Amino acid sequence: MADVGNLITEVALGLNIDLPVPAELVEIVDVVRTQVDLQRLVEAQSKRDLQWFFDDWVYHDRGLPDFRVESAFPRKASQDNYLVTVTVENLGATSAEVPVVVRFEGGELTQRVEVRGKAKGVVRVATPKPPIEVVVNDGSVPESDMSNNVYKVESRKP
Repeated sequence: MADVGNLITEVALGLNIDLPVPAELVEIVDVVRTQVDLQRLVEAQSKRDLQWFFDDWVYHDRGLPDFRVESAFPRKASQDNYLVTVTVENLGATSAEVPVVVRFEGGELTQRVEVRGKAKGVVRVATPKPPIEVVVNDGSVPESDMSNNVYKVESRKP
């Protein structure tokens, strides 16, 4: 397998997985001889089933994902915060875990959501103020079309 160290690092960064420091990767490269070995290593390190990721990004070429925010529904959860329910649609055939940024006056909060190919994912974000806009993908996930990633949240009058 060509350049296994770089592939391991790319996979780990894309899935927010802590791997050993680069010097220790040399030992790992000796163990990883196939893509299946790589999958087992990353799954063990992350304690997650990543079959979907390896199917779409390593074993098959399904193109790139194409995310868009389908909807964002804020509601006042308490006197001090709002709960924003965000639905992200993936128009592409490739699954990915993608960051969702909810912006509000004076700040922003980010959470990640897994969205399979040709499917939708939902994430809920608690914010201290009403949301102004929601952005899916901060550029950290390769994507075919980033022009549809910003959703302006309509303000609701009480």
